[in-house]
Amino acid sequence: LKPCLTLVSMAPIPACNARTLCFPDVEVEQGFLKSRLPNLSKFAFIGLGLALSFTASCFAMMLLLGWSTGGQVFVASVEGVRLSQARACIIGSIGVVCTIAMIVARSDRLIAYLGARGFERALMVAACLVLLFTVMQHPWYLAKTLGTSNPEKVISDPVRWTDDGLMLMMDIVLTGGHLLL
Repeated sequence: LKPCLTLVSMAPIPACNARTLCFPDVEVEQGFLKSRLPNLSKFAFIGLGLALSFTASCFAMMLLLGWSTGGQVFVASVEGVRLSQARACIIGSIGVVCTIAMIVARSDRLIAYLGARGFERALMVAACLVLLFTVMQHPWYLAKTLGTSNPEKVISDPVRWTDDGLMLMMDIVLTGGHLLL
């Protein structure tokens, strides 16, 4: 492992992994948290709030355009209702993950308990879960995962739901997460 620089004192720390926020002693870690934590916490809260607003907009679309069809994503059939309910559960899971992560991001006690590395790992887990659930709520992948033999018969507009839109959504989430942190 190469020595890396701390963001507090800019002094080299031996055997520190440059890809994570690892600190050899508690004093350096506490100094980093005191100097950087307010902005880190605020930006994490904003990013998670944006993801939570995406969840709310998905639910609003489903309510306004028809709950049984998942907001006119699926064809009105028994299979479409089943997929719509599964998609609603997955979108709700995104909301739950974001809400829990927002609580952690705004709780000074939890952040002090987790430390810099723990907070970094908690944000990483939340980001990975949001990305996983984003892929799983995509109509094509949801239909194939739940055993639909031909998704084109269940999805109302198969041309609209392509990998391009999914990749754009994942790129927005990753880029936004990197910019905010």
